[in-house]
Amino acid sequence: MATILEFRIVAKESFVINICITSRLSCLPIVIAHKKGFFDEYEVNVALHVITHHKAILALLEAGRVEAGEIPTIAYLQESFLKKSKIKRIYKGLMLYHSPLSFYSRFLFKPEELSRKKGYFVPVPHIHSVERLYADKFLEEYAPANPIKVRYMDTPSFLEEKEFLKPSCLGIVTDPLLSPFVKNQYDFKEKTEVRLQAEDSMFPSTLLGFSGVCVQNMGREASGVLLAVKKAIDFIKESSQNPNSKGWDDLNLSQYFPHLRTADLKNLIFSHPLIKKGCYSYKADTESLTPLLKDTYFRLIRRVMKPEIIRPLLDFDEILESLEPKKIFDVRKLSSFQSAGAPEQYAPSLINYRKLNAIRHLIVDLNSVALDVLHGNYQSRLNTDDTLLLDNRVKMLVNAMIDTFNSNLELQKEEIDELENLISILEIKLDRSAVDLQYSEEKYRYLFEFSREAIALVDADTGNILEGNHQFRSLTGYTRGDLTKLTIEDIIISEQIAPQLNFSSDLSQDTMLSLPDIEILLKDGATIGVDLSFASILLSPKKRYQVQFRPNLERKEQERLQHEFISNVSHELRSPMTNIKGYLEFFKSDTSLKYTTEHKNMLEVIDKNAKRLSFLIENMLRLTTSREKEEKEEVIEIFDPVPVIEDVIHMNSHLAKGKSIEWDLSLKKGLFIRGIRFEFSQIVTNLYVNALKYTFKGKVSITLADKTNQVELIVQDTGIGIDPTFKNQIFDRFFRIPSTDNRKIGGTGLGLSIVKSLVEKLNGEIFVESKMGEGSTFRVLLPKVITSS
Repeated sequence: MATILEFRIVAKESFVINICITSRLSCLPIVIAHKKGFFDEYEVNVALHVITHHKAILALLEAGRVEAGEIPTIAYLQESFLKKSKIKRIYKGLMLYHSPLSFYSRFLFKPEELSRKKGYFVPVPHIHSVERLYADKFLEEYAPANPIKVRYMDTPSFLEEKEFLKPSCLGIVTDPLLSPFVKNQYDFKEKTEVRLQAEDSMFPSTLLGFSGVCVQNMGREASGVLLAVKKAIDFIKESSQNPNSKGWDDLNLSQYFPHLRTADLKNLIFSHPLIKKGCYSYKADTESLTPLLKDTYFRLIRRVMKPEIIRPLLDFDEILESLEPKKIFDVRKLSSFQSAGAPEQYAPSLINYRKLNAIRHLIVDLNSVALDVLHGNYQSRLNTDDTLLLDNRVKMLVNAMIDTFNSNLELQKEEIDELENLISILEIKLDRSAVDLQYSEEKYRYLFEFSREAIALVDADTGNILEGNHQFRSLTGYTRGDLTKLTIEDIIISEQIAPQLNFSSDLSQDTMLSLPDIEILLKDGATIGVDLSFASILLSPKKRYQVQFRPNLERKEQERLQHEFISNVSHELRSPMTNIKGYLEFFKSDTSLKYTTEHKNMLEVIDKNAKRLSFLIENMLRLTTSREKEEKEEVIEIFDPVPVIEDVIHMNSHLAKGKSIEWDLSLKKGLFIRGIRFEFSQIVTNLYVNALKYTFKGKVSITLADKTNQVELIVQDTGIGIDPTFKNQIFDRFFRIPSTDNRKIGGTGLGLSIVKSLVEKLNGEIFVESKMGEGSTFRVLLPKVITSS
């Protein structure tokens, strides 16, 4: 017994409510409840299924294959008049959608323009829907003297626009929310005087229905579905009234409405006036149906539906009152789920199928339709009527199956067309890319061949010279045939470049290499000095090196003349500057001279500018002596950098006068480096002076720290910063960033060049980080010397 009870509990927990919806926006509350997790809040396990046709949903509900679904209101009313068992009955849940219907057409036709000889059709969501009734009544009132034959065709939402554009389509009954494509079409409600409804009224279009199997076996789960859908409708109403609502942001609804683009879908459901007007509502306005049902004879139930009869059928007050506590309950306790249907119901008469031989005729008809489909006539259908005969119901189901098949086929055709268009676009782009690639190759080959620089292409695997341009062949004298027999090492004298370029090794990394002052061998046996520049490039799958050969004779001569000029000027300026400083010290130290405050200020200005000029002269001399190495041998020692840094700060602090600058010093003592003390002071001086010059307000910090086997010096400021465009050029000699601030501050452009040369002389490295308007950070790493204590 315990085993049976346990099985029943597991089975109850595993119940799944299968809800069928169409791809129309009329089912939006059900989709919202699913996407927002409202079903989970009421512990209901729901699976949504998109079915293209309403008649298929009705058939599945009647057969008990699904538990709930979106059904047309008129179809539900007709079902209510049919005598059925509780298992076969369809029960009402809540209203879903109300539509302010109107008749739309591609052209504004007049009644006399309609022809009785033409076969018109109107697409409708279901043959028993408010859209069908509206179309009937509209055409009766619009063209009473010229009645025409119209065929109503069940059409899924994603095919509505396609059917609407067909020449034989007279028009469509819908609204701008369900069918956005009608906004640019003729609206007969605005163009004519035909009125089938009050100004602000809307027709109850679709409702949520439950199958008899669901009500009999899953009464509590059905109440959870009702609570979740009601909450979703309230959510839609609140969100539509709040323009800043972000309730739609996390919803991805495109899988349920594939015929609408994601952007269009968000615009529709967020700001559409029909939603603000209340098209989603769980109550029914039965009075709006009166003009549509008036004198409308339903052959299946053999009667006209009167307003006083349908009013209780669309009364949801009892259900809504039961949902107010927002708690799960058993819907079977409600009278709406106990005695469903109209008070008077129609029962079909018994049929003698042997006498009528209906099955034989049904088989013949099915065989004929099957042959039509095999021959490609997918529009072939079985002839049906409005009776409840078994063979007629089978025919209706077969037609529904074929309609569903055709709808899916049309959808796949549209997807195939889109893919073909996409393939065509990609082919065009591929052709353009091929043309562009060919043009780029020709352009590169032209630029390569006629470049002013001497260039050769070298195989990265073997070092073989693959090709040389015209300038290279003119420089070296080699022909194209000669180059194919040479490697790059064959023409370079006493310089092994293979280890630096890693020929025949790891080629995955890009390589750039510069080799100055290299001699290469010409074809006639002579040599010539050049500067080599290697850059890796990818041509086809293989890696190549592009090598530039620049004769350096002219460059060396320019450097010699420049160096000679600087050396002469520096020495010529040094002697008079020594005299100026000597006399200045004499005047400052002579106590017999009485100076006024103005005189002292003048002497201070002279002293400051003399020091600045001396600093510039020393920089130029340092540049020349570091290159010529003509000075006497300097003393290399092991020293602590801290005293040197403190002396530099003390000697140059006058440069910060008149500026709002803070100092931040963090100098660790006991670290030692090897080198010339004066050269290290030049490094610190240039970095520190630059920080003071380019910082008008803020902070300058100097840090000396221990980094494992290195000593780290950091000079940081909050000045004007360095333009990233010139970051790689600031260490070049005589380079100054072209800006207004630089022109005002002045300088020679030698400071950072001297810093870099001295850091490299000390076997160190220098790095720079800078942001415009935020300042610069110079970081120097020097080898640390371990001394025995």
